[in-house]
Amino acid sequence: MTDPFDRRPATPADTTSGTMHPSAIALVFEPGPQRVVARVRGEIDMDDAHGLREDLVAALTSSRAGLDLDLSGVTFCDSSGLHVLLDLHKLATESGKSFVLTAVSRPVAHLLQLTGIQQTLTTPTPGKAKDPT
Repeated sequence: MTDPFDRRPATPADTTSGTMHPSAIALVFEPGPQRVVARVRGEIDMDDAHGLREDLVAALTSSRAGLDLDLSGVTFCDSSGLHVLLDLHKLATESGKSFVLTAVSRPVAHLLQLTGIQQTLTTPTPGKAKDPT
């Protein structure tokens, strides 16, 4: 049986030419008893951010305690990817869960450092210990 969270986000259409371009990211989920672990590989840009956000929000919503996100395989991340991370952090906080970046690649670390939000996104929410999956 295939895990419903083990899939690639939907392929976006190029509205200027009417052609389809393959997704530049791959996403794998590992649901655990308390938390969901998500691993992202590839490039996060405005073409893929919406689908990625939908998939990660569904994973966070389905978890009891929160979402652990591994971005060590991300080779590029623009501001739309950063917005996805900030939205997930806000949603987790509002729902009493935690959102933790467990690993980041050099491009993601650079983006987080440039924007000054690395501590916000890489530190577990106070009082929320990371539960084993």
